[in-house]
Amino acid sequence: MKSWILLVSVLLVSGNAVQESAPPELSAGPMVGVVERDGVRIWCRASSADQVVEAILLDAEGAEVARVSRKAMADRDLTVDLPLQATLRAGHRYRYRVLIDSTVVADAGDQIVVGPPPGDGRVTLVFGSCANPNRYAEGQIWKSIGQQQPNALVLLGDTPYIDTTDLSKQRSAYRSFWQDPGLAAVIRRTPVLATWDDHDYGRNDTVGKLAGRENSRRAFGEYHAIGSLGDGESEGIYSRHSIGPVDLFILDTRWFGKTEPSAFAADKPTLLGSKQWAWLKNGLEASRAPFKIISCGMIFNGATRPGKTDHWGHYPHERQALIDFIRETPIPGVMIVTGDIHRCRHLSYPVSEGAGYPLDEWITSPLANTVISTANAPHPALVFDGGEKSVYLLVEVDANGPEPWMKVDLVRSSGETIHSKSYQAADLVASRETGQ
Repeated sequence: MKSWILLVSVLLVSGNAVQESAPPELSAGPMVGVVERDGVRIWCRASSADQVVEAILLDAEGAEVARVSRKAMADRDLTVDLPLQATLRAGHRYRYRVLIDSTVVADAGDQIVVGPPPGDGRVTLVFGSCANPNRYAEGQIWKSIGQQQPNALVLLGDTPYIDTTDLSKQRSAYRSFWQDPGLAAVIRRTPVLATWDDHDYGRNDTVGKLAGRENSRRAFGEYHAIGSLGDGESEGIYSRHSIGPVDLFILDTRWFGKTEPSAFAADKPTLLGSKQWAWLKNGLEASRAPFKIISCGMIFNGATRPGKTDHWGHYPHERQALIDFIRETPIPGVMIVTGDIHRCRHLSYPVSEGAGYPLDEWITSPLANTVISTANAPHPALVFDGGEKSVYLLVEVDANGPEPWMKVDLVRSSGETIHSKSYQAADLVASRETGQ
């Protein structure tokens, strides 16, 4: 059974002839954010300041499980993050309701099914990057994603394109993004997890100390419901999520880039920064999930359009440090998912690179945009390259049987799979021949 599935119908309370004013309504959302065993986050945007926005979590029988309310404030651009805290049961059904000033504006027509416990069960994830609303093709990409009924939609940046750190323009871009009817239908029923990439950070191919980047981070926090944005209150956007048999690590390859010397080469700049490195290593080492997915916007190699240095290949000391850590610890079951370059690709880095087993990278880009033909660059590890204007990555993981397995598909907006590979957990373990 798929978990975290939420099918919601929005009920707008209509006026009548004797009412003097229209009832309240949301100007964006609702959106499901992080869903974990200790609660659910619901996000929305009110229509005016000082409205009291309330969310209620109900079990399948209609009994109230949790309730929270927040006032819509102008200094948050009327956005409201509603954490519904409760101990939720794996496989148990819940639904939510949203009210403004005590009037119901959204109600769950169906139910949330809480996911399996860590390390167990079956889950489906969708990854995507690079969504230009001018190229949605009537929202077909969002319809296709919704039909997959994923446990989470993971957005890896350029979602949307903003290209400025001006706070008002950042907010306006996110507002329009979530208001798109096709996307709005998905986020009402699918948990959304995310990080940023260069265009929503503020400028193409940019890392580090970009003027006004604090505004970009503020707008991201206001317009998502993923809880803490990173290690600390004011640095970066990265998060870890345990989703059944998958531990998902969503990295920030923007904020810390070139802000300090690398811990792995003192004469070279960092990409992830010391805080994020410590967080990632600790999380990987602690993980007991059969599969670990490390994801970010920036590609994990250097094969892209000529002259572009916005990739992990420009930080080879940090790229190799991650590979070495996977081997030395050792960390089984790792796969890498990236985006950004307006091409969908699959690369398989051989054992000789140092992970102890073949380390695969899947690049999923764009959700909706043009294709960059010059990014079809050769690489010795390249398995597949596709120039697609609308594509996403579908990952299915099942740990119900004696041997956990994972299937990965690159999927067109039409629902057609264009490239696929299946893995057994035993495939992603360092062999004795590698010296581990």
